[in-house]
Amino acid sequence: MTQSSSPQGCDILLSGTGYFTEIMLADIAAAARTPLRIVVGGRNVERLKWLVDACRSRAAIYGTQVSFDHVELDSRSVETLKAPLQALRPKVVVQSASMQSPWKVDNGASEWSDLVAKAGFGITIAFHALLAFRTATAIKELGLPCHFVNTCYPDGVNQLLTAAGVPLTTGVGNIGIFSAVVGGRLPFAQRKDLRVLGHHRHIVEWRKPGTQREGAPVRAWIGDDEIPNVDDMTRDIQLPYRDLNLISAASSVPVLLALAGEGKRRGHVPGPNGRSGGYPVQVDANGVTLDLPKGMTEAEAILWNKQFEDKDGVSVEGGRIVYSERARKLLQPYGTEIADGFAAADVEAAAERLSALRARLGG
Repeated sequence: MTQSSSPQGCDILLSGTGYFTEIMLADIAAAARTPLRIVVGGRNVERLKWLVDACRSRAAIYGTQVSFDHVELDSRSVETLKAPLQALRPKVVVQSASMQSPWKVDNGASEWSDLVAKAGFGITIAFHALLAFRTATAIKELGLPCHFVNTCYPDGVNQLLTAAGVPLTTGVGNIGIFSAVVGGRLPFAQRKDLRVLGHHRHIVEWRKPGTQREGAPVRAWIGDDEIPNVDDMTRDIQLPYRDLNLISAASSVPVLLALAGEGKRRGHVPGPNGRSGGYPVQVDANGVTLDLPKGMTEAEAILWNKQFEDKDGVSVEGGRIVYSERARKLLQPYGTEIADGFAAADVEAAAERLSALRARLGG
């Protein structure tokens, strides 16, 4: 294991060096209120060094006490992950690397992209789950008492991880976009009482012109009073692709700081404890708990979120990943083995089959 400095132990370990991670790190450097130690892990050493230096500089600019280091982290297997995890023993582990960029699908750039656009983003679930599954499995086998946070398609992947029996605390991002956008249009005094329900599918809908959105809209409450129609107040918004991380990754930071011990906070997260979709929650060092408006039960909130799984193309049922009827029909020409889905614990083999299909279709 190679680090930019030698002390062991950290508060938050982030696995991945992409744009989402960059924003999380940069905002932690500015927002942390306590002397946390943050470690970023990956295989691109030059990129790791730059992220550490940039975040140390930002901590100096903002006058925070947070410190930053890096570790070479090899996610190619469960075994290669164990040594750095054992040495660092983080309080919070954040998986922020995936085998499929979310910005390179459903954009018409290849036959693979066209297939994802027609079948639903959910057919890529094995790609988004693979590295998270390896990291969570390593944590389980080491017996580490940490929170595991997944940023990669958490509305679907977190259900898979829970079904596979590996540790999972919550996801971050996704619904955090909607709570932030809606909150930004409210008077300051109302923002602290905002509660939002939303699903990954809403991101797809909000990339369309506002008048073309389909399906039930995002729901929001001020306290326990529901806003009549969120689409009416956000119709002018058309979400971008990569630049969406400026909101999504930023919404992760208060959640990570609370899990690391900076005190209880209210927030919005996808896939808390393996649930489908996104919810309002309270977060502290013990984990996340739902914070639903009065009159809505947990079962009702979950059922509301699950209605979007068909359009997203995937659900998790009885420990298996099941594609929607539309997705299955579109996948069938490429082989029954792919179209029939897979058991949650068989994500390695499923990702290998999907990778061969992606290469065949020019993705």
